[in-house]
Amino acid sequence: MEVRIQRSTVIATSPPTTEALELPLTIFDRVAPGRQVAIVFAFSAPAPSNSELIKSLSRTLLLHFPRLTACLGGDPHNPCVILGGSEGGALLVEATVDSNLDDYMPLQPSPELARLHPNTTSASHLLQVQLNRFRCGGLIVGITAHHRVADGHSMGTFFVAWSKITRGIPLDPIPNYDLSWLKPRFPPKIEFEHWGADFIPPKHCNNTFLLSQSFVEPHSTSNILIHYSYEFINSKLKAGVKEKFTTFEVLLGHIWRKITIARAVGKGETTMIRVPVNGRRRLRPPVSNEFIGNLVLDAYPMSKAGELINGGVETAAAIIRETVRRIDNRYFQSFIDFGEMNKEENLVPVYDLCGNLLFPNLEADSWLGLQFEDIDFGGGGSLCAFLPTWLTTDGLVIFLPRLCENGGVDVFVALLQEHAQILKNISHDMY
Repeated sequence: MEVRIQRSTVIATSPPTTEALELPLTIFDRVAPGRQVAIVFAFSAPAPSNSELIKSLSRTLLLHFPRLTACLGGDPHNPCVILGGSEGGALLVEATVDSNLDDYMPLQPSPELARLHPNTTSASHLLQVQLNRFRCGGLIVGITAHHRVADGHSMGTFFVAWSKITRGIPLDPIPNYDLSWLKPRFPPKIEFEHWGADFIPPKHCNNTFLLSQSFVEPHSTSNILIHYSYEFINSKLKAGVKEKFTTFEVLLGHIWRKITIARAVGKGETTMIRVPVNGRRRLRPPVSNEFIGNLVLDAYPMSKAGELINGGVETAAAIIRETVRRIDNRYFQSFIDFGEMNKEENLVPVYDLCGNLLFPNLEADSWLGLQFEDIDFGGGGSLCAFLPTWLTTDGLVIFLPRLCENGGVDVFVALLQEHAQILKNISHDMY
C-alpha cells in the first residue's frame, strides 16, 4: 500500500497569543497509560470531502473537546494539561492512496495499517488525524489519541460527535467535563491496595508489581482477527453454561482458555487477565455517560492454568464476573481517596513499566459499547470496517463489534507467531 502525504497542518482551538491555562490531571488521568492509541476507520464511497471533514473536526474540537488539542505539562509530582498558548493543537494530515478501498476489504490486521495514521512513538500532539483518500473515493480515517486525556468511552463519544457535526446534527446530550463526582471522603479512607495494581509500588512498599516486565522483539508478534457469530456465542458458549453470563464474560472466558492452551502454559502456573472497568456506571451516584476524560480502573481475574482449562467456559466466565464485580463503588471511592492522599507523589502507572511480552497473562479490552459502529459522516457512504493498528504486545486482546448483517464479535489478538497459529486452529473448538 503506497500512501502519499499531501499536506499537514495543526488545528488550534485558540489563537497563539491566548494565555495558557493549566488544568491538573485527575488521579484517573494519572493512572491511564502514557501512550498513544491508534485506530483506523474505513468508509465506502462517496465520502464527504476533506474540507468538510476538517471544518467539522475543527468545530467539534473547539466546542466540545478542547482537551484533545492541549499538551501535557507540569512535573511528575503535579502533571497537568495546558490549554491555549503557542503549543498544542491537533495534527491533521491529508494523504492519498493510488488504489481502490475494495482491494483491502475485508480489512485485516497488517503492519501496513501503520501507514494510515501518524506515528505514535514520536507524536508531539495529543490528537492526530490522517485522512487517506483512495482512488475510488473511499476513505480511511486514521486516528491516534493520547490515553492521558481520554479513555475509550470518551473517544467513542468524540468520534460520534464529529460525525454528527459533519452531518449538521446537534449534539444532545452535550459532552461535559464535570468533575463534581471526584470527591474524596473526609477523612480519606483507602480500603484497597492500589500500589502494585494501579501504580508502581514505591521503594519503601513491599507490594508485588502485578504485570510482566518482559520484552520480546516486535517482529516476533503476529496479529489475528477471529470471527465469532452470535449463533456460535449463543448456541455453543452460552448454551453450555448453567448461569446467565454476558457475551463478554463467556467469550473472554473461552478466549482465555484457548490462548492458555495455545501457549502451553504449565498446569500449575498462574495466568491472569488485565480487564479495564469503566467507572461511570460503577460509582454511586453514576457519572454521566457524556463525561469526557478518564474513569477506568483494572480488574485482574486469575487462575491456575490447569484449573482454567479443566473447568471449562463456565468456570472461566465465573472467575471473570466475580473479579470484575469487585471493582465497584467502594473500590473506585478508595482509589479517589488514595489519589487525595498521594496527590503530590510521583505516581507511575503500572502500564508505563509493563513489557510487551505478557505471557502467561493477557490484557482484554472491550470496544463493544464504545459506539464506534455508530460513526456516520454522511455523504452516501458508510462505515465498512475499523481496527486497531498493528500491535506488538503479546497477549493483547480487543473485542470489536462485527459490522456484518448478522452481527457478532470480532476478537483481535496479538500473540507470539507460533502461538497465534495454534490459536487460529483451535479458536472455535469446545474442548
